[in-house]
Amino acid sequence: MAVASKDHPKRRGAAPHVATADAVWTMVPDYRKMAQELARLGVEAARRARMTGNGQFDRLAHTLTSRADEILDDLERGRKI
Repeated sequence: MAVASKDHPKRRGAAPHVATADAVWTMVPDYRKMAQELARLGVEAARRARMTGNGQFDRLAHTLTSRADEILDDLERGRKI
């Protein structure tokens, strides 16, 4: 037996997560923390590249660490303005 869309549990009332989602978008992102996480993932990808010899891990490591560096450089430039 199918449930009518108007009776579907997700359709009743306002979604409780909407207010939380809106609040998240008003917060300022922690770009330094994001850069640190990208760098950590880059180190892990480089380790796997060495262990496996897989060039895709090596390229991923390079991409992740270069993006982390770009974010940190942008943050530094923002302080000097």
